[in-house]
Amino acid sequence: MIKRIEKSQLRAGMFVEAVEGFQRDAPFSDRRFKPTHQADVEAIKCSNLTGVYINPTRGTDISDADKARSSSIRVKGPRKDGRQAPPTPQKIAANAIFETTAALAAIFRDARSGRALAREMVIPIVEQVIHSIDVDPSVLIAITRLKSRDQTTLLHSIAVCALMVRFAQSLDGDKQTVLTLGMSGLLHDIGKIGIPLRVLNKAGRLSEAEMTIMKRHPSIGYEMLSRKAGMPDAVLDVCLHHHERVDGKGYPGGKVAHEISGAARMSAICDVYDALTSARTYRDPWAPERAVAWMKGTDGMFDCSLLSKFFENVTGM
Repeated sequence: MIKRIEKSQLRAGMFVEAVEGFQRDAPFSDRRFKPTHQADVEAIKCSNLTGVYINPTRGTDISDADKARSSSIRVKGPRKDGRQAPPTPQKIAANAIFETTAALAAIFRDARSGRALAREMVIPIVEQVIHSIDVDPSVLIAITRLKSRDQTTLLHSIAVCALMVRFAQSLDGDKQTVLTLGMSGLLHDIGKIGIPLRVLNKAGRLSEAEMTIMKRHPSIGYEMLSRKAGMPDAVLDVCLHHHERVDGKGYPGGKVAHEISGAARMSAICDVYDALTSARTYRDPWAPERAVAWMKGTDGMFDCSLLSKFFENVTGM
C-alpha cells in the first residue's frame, strides 16, 4: 500500500516511491530510493517538497502515532455500514501514476538492453491512463505537474500520453484511435534512453554539439520500436516526427505541413505544452497561461487549427 506522508514524517529506512512538489536541490538522482542516513532525511525535510509517498512493503512504515496523519492513496477499507468507500479521482489518478511509472520504467530498461518492445506490453499502461481520465480528465494531468527535475522522462511520457488521450477524445476519436494515440504519447521519447546522461541531465541549456546529440533521440526511438512487428504505424510516426514543425524547421526530417501526419502534429503540441509547464534543469515551470500565450505567438511551429482545438478542448484556455 502506497502512502502519502508529510516530509516531516520521513524516517531513515523508509522506501520513497515518489515526492510531491518541486525539489530544486534534489539530494537524490533517482525517483525511487531509500534514505539510509539521517543526513539524507534532513536534506529532504529541508527541501521545498510538499509531501512524500512511501511503500511500507519495501521499507519501514510510519509509527502508529503518525499513521493517523498520513493519507493512503489506496482505496480505504469498508465503512461502518460494510460498504467499500469509493475511490476518489485523486486516488485513482495517484494509483495510475505510481503503477504506470513502474511499468514504463521496466519497459524502458528492456528497450535499453535491446529487447524488442511489443504493443501488448504498452496497452495496459495506456488503458489505466484512459480509465483515470474517464473518471476525471483534469486530475491525472494535474498530478504529473508535480514532477521534480529528476523525474522528467517517465512522468513527461505519462503526461503526454494523458494529453494525447484527452486530445483524441475531444476530436471524437474512436476507442482504438484513442488507445493508439495514447500509446504514441507514452513512447514518443523512448529514444532518450539512448542519449548520454551528461547531455540528457545537463543542468543548463545544451550547446550546439549537445543539441545535435539530443536530436538523435527520435531516430533512436524509431529504431527501438521497429524491432518487433506489430507496433502501430501511428506510434512509429509520432516517435520519429514529434519534433517536426509545419514551417519545415523541425527535425529529424525537416518536413513541412502537408508532409506531417495529424498524429505527429498533435504530439508536437502535447509535448511542448507539458515541457513548458514542467520543471526543467535550467528553469522553473511556466504557468499554463504563459505557455498558452507563447505557443499561440510562435509562428511556424504548430498546426494552428489543432492548436486552437487543444487549448479550447483540453486545457480550457
